[in-house]
Amino acid sequence: MTRRRFAQTTTSMALAASVTKKFALAFDAEDEQNEVKVGLIADLHFGNLAPDGIERFKVFRKAVENEKPDHMVQLGDFCFGEPAAKKLMDEWKAIKTDKYHVLGNHDMDKDTKASIQKFWGMEKRYYDFDQNGWKFIVLDMNHLKKGDEYIPYGNANFYVDASMRTWADPEQLTWLNKTLAESMLPVIIYTHQPIGQRPDSPQQRPILAILKKHTSTPSRPKVRAVICGHQHDDWHREIDRIHHVCINSASYLWKDRRPWPYQEALFTFMEIKDGNLTLTGTKTTWRERPDGVDRVPTISARDLQLG
Repeated sequence: MTRRRFAQTTTSMALAASVTKKFALAFDAEDEQNEVKVGLIADLHFGNLAPDGIERFKVFRKAVENEKPDHMVQLGDFCFGEPAAKKLMDEWKAIKTDKYHVLGNHDMDKDTKASIQKFWGMEKRYYDFDQNGWKFIVLDMNHLKKGDEYIPYGNANFYVDASMRTWADPEQLTWLNKTLAESMLPVIIYTHQPIGQRPDSPQQRPILAILKKHTSTPSRPKVRAVICGHQHDDWHREIDRIHHVCINSASYLWKDRRPWPYQEALFTFMEIKDGNLTLTGTKTTWRERPDGVDRVPTISARDLQLG
């Protein structure tokens, strides 16, 4: 950075003093110069649906070691907490960069939420962290809603009517609102399930309302982008000036009640630089093309202006 502005209040001065890297405080004219690079992989599904998941992850690991991102994230539906997955976790642990987990629904097919968190070494189910002048927030939308009761996913209890699935609990929404209110940094959100695919749904609408009300200026949202997986698809849309990006599965498309494997692993690297968010594009082919699908498995290259 060419210079660093000091905050004018005691609170913001304390925050600035806690930062170990030099970057402009968020929402300054210079905040677009805060750079970060992230490795992203979604929906590996190691286990019965992607038995070659470890080999796919090894390809991602090699790319991470070559690209040297500031951190990496698996966006959920990673693996079960069973002995066969210990080799996958060894690969995960061997990567020498900051690493973060997001809970996906199928991670609780055979486990409780607490047990898969323990298997992964994931301390909290939702949390935030700061890096290079950005705040990153990880959400957990893995709850059933029965009346006023929110029930954590566990041991495949979520194979029920869609209206009951994919809820964030009130405690988490209160935390999200407070975290955004207090943040002096621009924000990127990681979530397994999208929160911008069905914006009028009762599951997604309350979260989007929280994001919309927190701005750094009257017209600029604090949250600049939401990165999700879950749908084994590749899309982007913008809601209230916030980019929502779905990262395709590393392993397969789910169609006609079965997986259709990709020939090679899909993953991407996200870079935030000069006020833009870019994603590297990757394509592969089908091991067997599903009927009625003309596209090839893809994570699109994107160059998105933030805010």
